[in-house]
Amino acid sequence: MPERKSVTAAELMAELEADPEWVARREAKERESEEHRKVCAADQLGLVREIRDAGYDVDSVWDLVNNSPHPVLERRFLGEYPDAYPILVQHLSVPHRKEIREGLIRALTVKDGGPEVESTLLECFYAETDEKMRWVIANALRTAMPYHRRKKHPEIKAALNP
Repeated sequence: MPERKSVTAAELMAELEADPEWVARREAKERESEEHRKVCAADQLGLVREIRDAGYDVDSVWDLVNNSPHPVLERRFLGEYPDAYPILVQHLSVPHRKEIREGLIRALTVKDGGPEVESTLLECFYAETDEKMRWVIANALRTAMPYHRRKKHPEIKAALNP
C-alpha cells in the first residue's frame, strides 16, 4: 500500500474549493442550514418575545441553556433567569418543533425551579414516547428533582441508562 502524502489544511481546502461537486454540496448544506434556522426562529418567536418581556435579552431559548461564561465562545446571555421559568413551563404545553422543545427542557434543567418546574418535567417525562426526548427530560429531572423524590420514579434512572 503506497504511503499517503500529508497535506496542510490550506492545501486540502484549496483542493476542495476547486471541486465543483464539493462546492455545490457545501452551498446546498448552507442553504438548508439557513432555512432550518429561519424555521426554528419563527417557531420560537412568541416564546422569545415573552422571555424578553420578562427582562432577559435572548434571541433563542438556547441562549438560556448556554448561559455560563466561556473562555472562547461569546455568549448572548449570562446568568440566572428565574422569572422565565413560568414562561418555559407554559411553553412545554405549546406545540413546538422538537429542537425548541428540547431547548425548553434543557433551560429547565435547574435546581431552583421549584415544584412547578419539577412536576411539569415529571408529567412530560411520563407522557413522552420518544426515547431520546425521554432521556433529555430524565436528565433535566436529575437536576430539578431532589434524589429523595426522584428515587420514587425508577423509570427516570432507567431512561438515563438504557
